[in-house]
Amino acid sequence: MLRVPIHEAAEGMRLAMPVYHPRRGGPVLLKSGVSLDRNLIERLREIELREIWIHYPGMSFLGRFVSPAILQARAELSHHVLNALDAVAANAVANLDYSAYKRAIVGLIEQLLRAPAAAYYVEELSTADTPHGRHANSVCYLSLLMGLKLGDYLIAERSRLHPTHAKDVTSLGVGAMLHDIGMLRLPPEALRKWNRKHDETDPHWQRHVKLGYDMVRQGIDPSAAAVVLHHHQAHDGSGFPRRKVLGGGSVPLEGQEIHVFARIVAVADEFDRLRDSGDAPGADSVPQTRRPTVAALREMVLGEASKRYDPMVIRALISSVPAYAPGSVVTLNDGSRAVVCNWRPDDPCRPRVLPIEGLDRAINAMEEPPTILDGGDEPQNLVDLAATPDLSIVHAEGFDVSKENFQLPCASEFDLRRADRERINRAETMDAS
Repeated sequence: MLRVPIHEAAEGMRLAMPVYHPRRGGPVLLKSGVSLDRNLIERLREIELREIWIHYPGMSFLGRFVSPAILQARAELSHHVLNALDAVAANAVANLDYSAYKRAIVGLIEQLLRAPAAAYYVEELSTADTPHGRHANSVCYLSLLMGLKLGDYLIAERSRLHPTHAKDVTSLGVGAMLHDIGMLRLPPEALRKWNRKHDETDPHWQRHVKLGYDMVRQGIDPSAAAVVLHHHQAHDGSGFPRRKVLGGGSVPLEGQEIHVFARIVAVADEFDRLRDSGDAPGADSVPQTRRPTVAALREMVLGEASKRYDPMVIRALISSVPAYAPGSVVTLNDGSRAVVCNWRPDDPCRPRVLPIEGLDRAINAMEEPPTILDGGDEPQNLVDLAATPDLSIVHAEGFDVSKENFQLPCASEFDLRRADRERINRAETMDAS
């Protein structure tokens, strides 16, 4: 099986994974095993589905990187996200079903824990007519992935809670799902201005965090409400809203003053904005800018954006988002095509790949029995780009990425386990002194 961009779909290819309806949550548009024809391909392109999984001879081992249950849980979450946004858009006093949102979040968390090999970030949702819904779902999904990897950090940052409760990321997911709901209370001219310029200094647009907080604070956990209010705070103190202080005036929040859930959602929000700018209600009327995953990741890790966010959360981002997703087809600088077979957070842009002759073999490929391989059972002709410096990925996701590949300045600094050990050692040293 391969992950193929929809623009490379061809008649005769057979789906290896079902395609879920982007709005209704759960119902399957196309079942696994369906052979694509011209009409089906055109329909999938119309709903702006970005990629599909197809059968390809000799690639069934990649099944470990995809979970039908996770895909369905994300589709169900999308259903709740869109229902919430539609309800608020239509009714100023809409009663939101917070219990249903929580159940959807819990269901997704359970599936992520059951299939850790498939628990990584990749954009697989359609975007037609729902750019803000896609954004809310993506931010929620990525926030949960990072939160699950930051378990020990959450215990330290939420030290007043029992460790079990401190690591519970359900409220993180609910807050991430609703983080931009206040945008639906902004006047149309403020949204149009945001969609055109994305100017975070605009005071009219900044009001959306307080508007959203006032809408949801009576219905959700305080930690989830803190996400809605503070997801635009910056670790360096350059964010908003500012906090009023005695004697008049206001000061920004910074560092650990910002709830850790809000710090996580801030990273997920910015990363998704860098990938796809169509995130606000009405954004579909404005030409949108899309970037490949590797470009957004590079900016978050090495660009100016990295200075604004919690370093531990940036580490979690690197551990949650592959620059090139397993199963995706890429082009190397020697002109050959290959499929990404795994990924390494310590060297994000140089995964192991398997050369392929092209996608023609996917046409009329018969279904194969699923096979899950352990680390020693990889194909013999796998190419480790980390050990082959003369080879690199130059085309992926429909983009030229030849100038986007990067190396971490110090790979060990992005090791979450090492960071946890160092943090614990510093705390024990301070206690001892």
